[in-house]
Amino acid sequence: MSSILFPGVRTAIVMGLIGAAAPVHAADSGDSGLAALDANDDHVISRQEAANGQVAAFRSIDADGNGVLDRGELAASRPSTAEADDRAVRRARQAALDRWFANLDADDSGDISLAEYQAAMTPYFDRLDDNGDGVIDGAELREAYGEPDASAAKSR
Repeated sequence: MSSILFPGVRTAIVMGLIGAAAPVHAADSGDSGLAALDANDDHVISRQEAANGQVAAFRSIDADGNGVLDRGELAASRPSTAEADDRAVRRARQAALDRWFANLDADDSGDISLAEYQAAMTPYFDRLDDNGDGVIDGAELREAYGEPDASAAKSR
């Protein structure tokens, strides 16, 4: 990526790619996110592996198993923060959830289908695939998190 992203945006992009298939926290490295989705162990995430991760994420968020996500399920899937007791933080998080839900609920039905979820999440793959080779590797995930690439640092 041409610019360093803010931590919250980085997490949102990676979560968009891998959803809840694996826990993603700011301290996780790109390689841990990669390992969670790399079904064939080739050390990259293909579009199909990302799509499979999105389906797994959707199913894990869909607590009642009815095939759609409601606001409560989406809210429950978000990590909590240490500042969650702060009223202003709670309001900001609720506003962000409302915007996120509205963006995902493309047909304004009041819930989010798998198709809506995938349509919203799939563009994150291209955002992470810096070199356009159709796969996401550990270096691209680390860059998304603003972490230095160990191999690049060694070659300096």
